[in-house]
Amino acid sequence: MFNTNINTISNIQNKEINATLNPKWLQLTNVNNSLELSDQYAHICQQHNQQHNQQKKWVLFINPEESSIEQLANIHGIDVSKILMVNFKNNLKINDKYGLEQIKSVLSKGNCSAVILSNTDFANEEISQLENSACEGKTQCVLLKQCIIH
Repeated sequence: MFNTNINTISNIQNKEINATLNPKWLQLTNVNNSLELSDQYAHICQQHNQQHNQQKKWVLFINPEESSIEQLANIHGIDVSKILMVNFKNNLKINDKYGLEQIKSVLSKGNCSAVILSNTDFANEEISQLENSACEGKTQCVLLKQCIIH
């Protein structure tokens, strides 16, 4: 009986160590409205605030919802000085080959603690590529998609 308890404790410790060593680098999240989107933005910023202060890393938003970004400072009190925002010009889709390669490059370089992409629609293979790049650069990648509720 004593050995079983030791094995159980050992297994729990190994799972905790593996979770620390192998964090999930890509997160897919659906939101229902602008308020939920703003809350997700704030949660991500708060989660990475300590990281980018210590490591001088940025949080990068790609094609963010403008009103939700404004709410970060106004409602959530987030310091936006370490937040970068990029909007693709001329309606260039961020999930075309060129946009995908740029995002993979940003993720793999590791200059950002997190990269947040709003309202994206990537194929499973592309999501896998993004996750591999995020893992390589130790950059959290968050794909947020706003769902329409009828």
